[in-house]
Amino acid sequence: MLGWRLMSEPRKASNNPRTPDAKPEPAGTAHDTNQTAQDWVAIGEIAGIFGISGELKVAPLTDFPGRFERTPTVYIGEKRAPYRVLQARSHKQQILLRLEGIADVDAAERLRGAILWIPASQITALPQDQFYVHDLIGMRVRHVSGDDLGTITDVLSSAGNDLFVIRTPTGREVLLPAVKAFIPSIDTSARLITVDPIPGLFDDTADEVQ
Repeated sequence: MLGWRLMSEPRKASNNPRTPDAKPEPAGTAHDTNQTAQDWVAIGEIAGIFGISGELKVAPLTDFPGRFERTPTVYIGEKRAPYRVLQARSHKQQILLRLEGIADVDAAERLRGAILWIPASQITALPQDQFYVHDLIGMRVRHVSGDDLGTITDVLSSAGNDLFVIRTPTGREVLLPAVKAFIPSIDTSARLITVDPIPGLFDDTADEVQ
């Protein structure tokens, strides 16, 4: 059974810093939190320091670690302070990142443990039949017969197929394999997943959805 491919460039926050404009900004200038709402995506966490010139070791939080080499600006911490990326390179399972304005150990140390963000508008585009996990959370689930079965509350990774966690109208959690045999349609624009589960999986919600 072929499954949907679920990717991770996880959205962690919906905040109120303004949308970044194209004009250069001084490194580390925090965004005004009273401007247009902006969704943000976490792509990495600063795990440590590499060398004595301020280079950062970053643990990727994305299925696309190569994106660091093509991302001109990252936004750090809760205030989403922008830093221009001067260099990014792979090192073992991490990314070594050199940022403008971070040129010594002391400056780098102050960023240890911080999250790296990008605007959600810059997220990597996916081909057909691939979806970001964060886009699936909260989507409505409907049976092919038209019955409403609940909402997606989580996605669990497993050795085989990923599992959709569906909270039914009665509050029960049902695990449904993310395979096309059971999930013929995922419509992100309508925020709707159409399912054709094995008989009996949602039986205890029958009275709620008929």
